[in-house]
Amino acid sequence: MTVATNIRMPEELLKTLKHKAVEEKKSVNRLICEAIELSLTVIPQSAKPSDDSFENIIGSAHSGCKDGSVHHDHYLYGKKR
Repeated sequence: MTVATNIRMPEELLKTLKHKAVEEKKSVNRLICEAIELSLTVIPQSAKPSDDSFENIIGSAHSGCKDGSVHHDHYLYGKKR
């Protein structure tokens, strides 16, 4: 069952939407429905679990070193040669 509704949008957005509908050989209604369906089914990035298990260890260790990014060679290899 479908229900009719009204929406308001900026004129330029509607113009762009109509051009896209013609390009994709779809109705404006179909494009709007597809966009709404997609927005309701896509998981936001912040809610997605990380695919990279390495990210779980980021920030788990603290060296107390405040200049590690600048003097990393010194901390890793000792004195400069």
